[in-house]
Amino acid sequence: MTSPAATLRYRTLADDLAGRIHRGVLKPGDKLPSVRELCRLHEASPATVNHALHLLEDAGLLEARPRSGFYVRRQIRQLAAPQQQAREQPPQVIALAEHRRLAVEFHRHGHQDCLGRAVIDPDFYPTQALQRLMNQAARRDPSLLARILFDGGDTALRHQLARRSVLLGCDWQADEILITHGDTEATALCLRVLTQPGDIVAIQSPSHIALLNLLDTLGLQVLEVPAHPVDGLQPETLAAALANNQVAACVLSSNFPNPTGSLMSVEAKRQIVAFLAERGIPLIEEDNFGELYFGERRPPPYKAFDQAGDVLYCVDLSTLVGMGMGLGCAVTGRYRLAFEYAQFSASEPPSPLLQRTLANFMESGQFEPHLRRLRQALADNVVAHRNAVAEHFPAVTRVAESRGGYLLWLELPRGLDTAELQRRALQHDIRFAPGHFFSHDQSFRNCLRLNAGYRLTPAIEADIATLGRLTAELLAESQ
Repeated sequence: MTSPAATLRYRTLADDLAGRIHRGVLKPGDKLPSVRELCRLHEASPATVNHALHLLEDAGLLEARPRSGFYVRRQIRQLAAPQQQAREQPPQVIALAEHRRLAVEFHRHGHQDCLGRAVIDPDFYPTQALQRLMNQAARRDPSLLARILFDGGDTALRHQLARRSVLLGCDWQADEILITHGDTEATALCLRVLTQPGDIVAIQSPSHIALLNLLDTLGLQVLEVPAHPVDGLQPETLAAALANNQVAACVLSSNFPNPTGSLMSVEAKRQIVAFLAERGIPLIEEDNFGELYFGERRPPPYKAFDQAGDVLYCVDLSTLVGMGMGLGCAVTGRYRLAFEYAQFSASEPPSPLLQRTLANFMESGQFEPHLRRLRQALADNVVAHRNAVAEHFPAVTRVAESRGGYLLWLELPRGLDTAELQRRALQHDIRFAPGHFFSHDQSFRNCLRLNAGYRLTPAIEADIATLGRLTAELLAESQ
């Protein structure tokens, strides 16, 4: 265990070095003194110095170069954060329509749509390791290719997921976990268990296309509750929205949700879980990007504060290891039998071979190192894309601070319609996600989402430069 005094020493050293970076004493590209020299200068032990350096590396301020040492990382150009989307009227219940067509049109294009679709570069995934483990699993148990699992999913995978739950501040049992076809099926099963057609479901706004489409498909109404693009949904905002509306459930995400990438405070999460529990309103939590944090530690989900068993936790496992895996899970608690029946009546369970492959990957000791590499790669991508936006977009552009995930949420001056920007960008074969995709009112028509899941190649930066030029032209026309 680290003593309080040791903790204070390495944090003090980290704060001192961070201050030098922010003041410009240490500039991007500068090499830091060696560990031995830092020990001498700060009268600290090697363990204290190394801990401080790795803390700054996790925070994105330093980068370690093999056999060379630590260097100051190129910093994000500080753009203004987006303003909270103003609402002149209180949140209203909105009937869903048109998002099926929007979703189909948006996803019709090929996999090379680097800025538009919310996807991660396949090169960041451990495909070769997964392939080896899949071949081994098929050889050891050929029946994995010939059967399906109607008992909640692969036992080994559910045990691995339950074991990792302590890292989230939770304590799940394997039999509480249901393996699904990705996060969309997990959320759909929750809604089928908890709601009936015509019920009202509260969601944070903006929210991702797949959820809006799902609510439409299930015949549900939506209550859109505005969330801050940096700090996420606030308890008082949710309380005001629910004061005059009878909702059957809430579907919320607290850690880097699509499209904004916001991050709620721990206290806000705690208050919302307690508020909903007092009113007996179940919370369906989507935590697809919680593992993709850029800081020192993983932010807890809503589920970590659930005392009453009213939070149903959903996650897309494929985002972490390979989007082609098509695996997710739901932590069902006391609803387990209802979930199994809902899955049995709606679809066949995911491939047993893919489930066993993921279980073996997690058990092999390769999963956590892979996640660390993935987080670092995505953090680098986000920095590079933000810098490109800062360089090529008009100065009035606001970009939400990204503390995790791989998406950028941009806000342009009110009156500029990103649907028109998209129309012009398509003439250059450039796609992005305009703000009106993520809501059913007009609050986000001046916003857009860019994917930063790929490395910033010269071709991608050229597309960002073109988008910036088209945006400047639209602004000039509006003036």
